[in-house]
Amino acid sequence: MKKVLLVLLVILVIIQFIHPAKNSSSEDAMLVNDISKKYIIPQNVHDILKTSCYDCHSNNTVYPWYSKIQPVDWWLTNHINEGKREVNFSEFAT
Repeated sequence: MKKVLLVLLVILVIIQFIHPAKNSSSEDAMLVNDISKKYIIPQNVHDILKTSCYDCHSNNTVYPWYSKIQPVDWWLTNHINEGKREVNFSEFAT
């Protein structure tokens, strides 16, 4: 039993060094095809989108502190990629 726990602990430590690429782009690249360039959006709605949706549905994510822990980082990356496949506000005008 101790050997199994030791192996699991070693695996957990090793995977902490394997991180996927972060979802970030330059601010200029994000603004060119942004949804707000295609449609007139009221400022209050745009603020809500930025706060609540852009982390998973744009090319620039503000990651929470726990994203540095594996396997949470892998799960978040998968979640962000799925969200961007559904709708990507940064590339909405393309």
